[in-house]
Amino acid sequence: MLSPRRLAATAAVFGVLAFAVLVLLVLTDALTLAAAAATGAFLLSLAALAFLVLTVRRLDGKAHRIDLRVKKYEAELARTTAAIRQIEADLDRLTGAVEESNARRGEDLGAILASLGEDRVNAMTRAREVEELREEVRALVKGRT
Repeated sequence: MLSPRRLAATAAVFGVLAFAVLVLLVLTDALTLAAAAATGAFLLSLAALAFLVLTVRRLDGKAHRIDLRVKKYEAELARTTAAIRQIEADLDRLTGAVEESNARRGEDLGAILASLGEDRVNAMTRAREVEELREEVRALVKGRT
């Protein structure tokens, strides 16, 4: 199919030829001036209609290409949105796991500290008992001498 420019150039050439034929027919008295004017007006209106059809067709092609591009962008946006939702779900799952691990770590640290505290208290009690036993032993040793 011809491009719009070539089609317009071809139509212009045919329009000039048609005008020349009309002028020739009027000059040879084969056609009256009124009939030639009516024919010229009809041809001019046909040319304007063809121009409008080509313009609308071209605009329709551009609109179709824009529509295809918009659909492509919408599909990409939908894929991106789905990926973001998946990432958010993964982040929520990971956040829950980190919070659970942190809670377990806190409980473990509390248990360790409590155990250390108990050991320290027990060690202090044992140290007192050992000191008391030493005192008794010293007293017994002093009592023998």
